[in-house]
Amino acid sequence: MKIDKKDINVFLALWIKSDPELWGELRDIQIKLLLQRIVKEMSFAQMAAEHQVDEKKLRLIFQAILKRIELGLGKEVASYLAKLNNMLERKNVMRIESDFNQIFLN
Repeated sequence: MKIDKKDINVFLALWIKSDPELWGELRDIQIKLLLQRIVKEMSFAQMAAEHQVDEKKLRLIFQAILKRIELGLGKEVASYLAKLNNMLERKNVMRIESDFNQIFLN
């Protein structure tokens, strides 16, 4: 069975917005950053521009959020969120893949 990506994002958003343990571990701004990154799939550059902070600092803050989730909710949850974050990182990197033997110069 294949689950639609939109359904997963809806599930994640509902979990983030309604989990009392998560709200006990994180502040409102940390919840907002988690939603923007994981559910809305915003890049760190977009988030940094919106919050008027350095992108490198925002990446460190996000790593701290994942660490707090690991300590408060468990390693499995933090590991899954880190995996989603890494998938988004790879998605944002533009790759040019081509077979140079197939390029024809006119």
